[in-house]
Amino acid sequence: MNNKLEKFRKVEHPLPEQYYAWQVFGSGLENVGKDGKPILLPLREPNDNEILLRVDALGICLSDIKIVNLGGNHPRLRGRNLAEEPIVLGHECAVTVVKVGTQWAKTFKKGDRFIVQADIYYKGVGYAFGYLIPGGMQQYTYLDEKALAGDDGCYLLPVKPTTGYSASALAEPWACVEMSYRLEDRIYPDTSSPWYVTGSPTPEVLQDFPDARIFAPEQMPAEGETSKDIIMQALDPKQIEAWLKYLAPHGTMYLLGSGDEVANEYVAVDVGSIHYEYKRIMGGGETLKEIKEKNKRSDLQPAGIALFIGAGGPMGQMHVQRALEKTDGPQKVVVTDLDTGRLEHLRIRSAELLEKRPVELITVCTKDFPNNEALNQHLRDLAPGGYTDVVLLAPVPALATQAVDFSAPGGFVNLFAGLGIGTIANVSLRKICEGVKMIGCSGSRISDLNHVLQSVEADMRDTNRSVAAIGGLFSAHEGLKAVKEARFPGKVVIYPQILDLSLIPLEQLPKVLPEVGQYLSKDGTWTQQAEETLLERYLPWND
Repeated sequence: MNNKLEKFRKVEHPLPEQYYAWQVFGSGLENVGKDGKPILLPLREPNDNEILLRVDALGICLSDIKIVNLGGNHPRLRGRNLAEEPIVLGHECAVTVVKVGTQWAKTFKKGDRFIVQADIYYKGVGYAFGYLIPGGMQQYTYLDEKALAGDDGCYLLPVKPTTGYSASALAEPWACVEMSYRLEDRIYPDTSSPWYVTGSPTPEVLQDFPDARIFAPEQMPAEGETSKDIIMQALDPKQIEAWLKYLAPHGTMYLLGSGDEVANEYVAVDVGSIHYEYKRIMGGGETLKEIKEKNKRSDLQPAGIALFIGAGGPMGQMHVQRALEKTDGPQKVVVTDLDTGRLEHLRIRSAELLEKRPVELITVCTKDFPNNEALNQHLRDLAPGGYTDVVLLAPVPALATQAVDFSAPGGFVNLFAGLGIGTIANVSLRKICEGVKMIGCSGSRISDLNHVLQSVEADMRDTNRSVAAIGGLFSAHEGLKAVKEARFPGKVVIYPQILDLSLIPLEQLPKVLPEVGQYLSKDGTWTQQAEETLLERYLPWND
């Protein structure tokens, strides 16, 4: 191992008196930093209740752009006056402990490596790393008890010394992907008195839920009342729509009846509430137990046919990579996008994965078809019996409708795209009654982040395949602009300890930095060896 990298890992390099930070002073890219440059801040000793962390690698997220666009109006900033109290973006980061306050002397030591679970809660209040807590778009950061002894304990997850910096940093966005396949949805009523909307309760409901509240379809509850369990036997679209308004967050509506009983009708559904409020509509049987059995699955169907709609961007390509890597994954993966270049990028970057597992990858550029009907017919021809799994990566209500329409009976529809609450899409009632399950989720949990990190460290998940461009800290402003413009089909990774390194797409790396580019994988992906060479060559201090 070379001397400079060894010193970096052990934090035996000199510490500066000042460090650079991209502070945000308001909405708009022009308010990130001053005059397009980061701010110099004093590197002080940590207080007794703090630890000082070095930021080693940072992924730029579309969520960062939402803060840039909204400034202090972002919901997580709670109206903060950024001109007077600037924040630092960046929550996808790998960090190393530099110094430890006396309160944490027995818990942390210099050289310990971590990734950060960004969703931080302390005494019931959300702070979030990269929001109210200064994030990773800087060379160093400080954390106190909010992150180190929060409501869920410590929000730092330990990283092995041998794990790559960008590979561990990108566990955070991957955790959001992983969570969408690891949800434990309520697939059977668990309230003591679910609402039952029908003229005559079934024996199952009378036996299992003697305290159920019985309603006639036209008998509405009192204004403001809600329930986490609503059982519908009257399968009329307008009545279902009326009762959906009374479904509580994290609630489930169960539709008793088979698809054969339903005409080709559609129900207007708030698909944003599926994503952000975890509301569910489930069918697939004449009884609740049949519905429970039909809706158990939450991951891709082994040997199935999966469709990824609008999956050319960074998060979409993660979903596709996961499907290709999954040992019991689908046998056919169909990917659509508007951008031919992004689809070509996906094909090239998937070459090695396709050698490891017999799976057919088909890419479809939607602009190649004269109209939507021709496109839809082509997609139907690729899966005559319907798709076992459909994942929506484009926040378009009409595509949510299509996602359900394309599904096979018992299909799984992952509405991953962040459709806002109040976004209405028409959903096939017949498909829901055939057991098509719609899910959606936002963010990730510590367990999801830990799951991804363990997969990375066991060589089961190569998060570096998501990298599309790299740069030093001074190029972070350009990196934000690139993410806002959707310039790259993958992630932008910043190395904050390297300052003056321009943003470089990986395709250009062999020409711009041949000593680093030679260590890309054979299909052009970022590798740990390339990262180590970059750090050895461009870290600013001498051996």
